[in-house]
Amino acid sequence: MKKQRGIFILVVALVLGLALAACGSSNSSVDSSTSAPAASETETSEAVSASETETILIAYFSNTGNTEEVAQKISEYTGGSLAEIQRAEEYGDLQEEDEAEILDGVHPEITVSVDNIADYDTIFVGYPIWWDEAPAMIATFLADNDFSGKTIIPFCTSASDDIENSLHIFHELCPDAEIAEGLTANNPDDIEPWLRELGLLE
Repeated sequence: MKKQRGIFILVVALVLGLALAACGSSNSSVDSSTSAPAASETETSEAVSASETETILIAYFSNTGNTEEVAQKISEYTGGSLAEIQRAEEYGDLQEEDEAEILDGVHPEITVSVDNIADYDTIFVGYPIWWDEAPAMIATFLADNDFSGKTIIPFCTSASDDIENSLHIFHELCPDAEIAEGLTANNPDDIEPWLRELGLLE
């Protein structure tokens, strides 16, 4: 009789132990499943926020620094990212070589300090006026990238000529882009009103 009672108590103890172990396992499973989605939602939110901020690019070639100053001012007003366009190989004789490139329609190799131009919807393109035209590096930049469905906004700096005669390359090389009104930005005071007219400032 004492032996049977001992076996009964042992069985009850085993059953209770198994039941408690099952509850503990269930609770830890619930805890781990509820914490995972919170981290995932945070990561998704951060990714969306980052992608929404990168829509305006200010790409420019500047030989003396004047065009770079205008590009920086546009960036300050719009919050856009700056990207410098440079000729991959320096000119030997600047005046002779740049005129020949423009007249012959040469597209010299360039470097651009931006990873992916396709990420941007609105692209400012700035340059000095050389021989009443945009430097050949600008033609390379326009020809090397797909601007379909994007808005291109030209701007320039110049000692005498305005931007009008240089704009033909934008229509020739980017037929599927919208070309906005350009600006000869010799006067810094003209930049803000121009951006307002373009609808980029409130």
